[in-house]
Amino acid sequence: MAERREVRIMIGKRHYRTETVLDNEELVRVVGIVNEVSDAIGSSIDQESLLMLTCLQLAYNLGKVSELLEPLDKRLKDLKF
Repeated sequence: MAERREVRIMIGKRHYRTETVLDNEELVRVVGIVNEVSDAIGSSIDQESLLMLTCLQLAYNLGKVSELLEPLDKRLKDLKF
């Protein structure tokens, strides 16, 4: 398992310190997804609202992906090996 390290990430207008075991490539990918969503929301709202709306949008996107994958999951479970 990778070693835990402290990193600073920027979301909206603020930097946040957090710990992660993600390697740099994976961290950049994850932060990129978050920033893509928060950038689409815009910078005209306060930071707390931006964080809340970003979380809601990410949860919505995750729900939609889960719905799309359900039929595939069912088909895979129905396969007999």
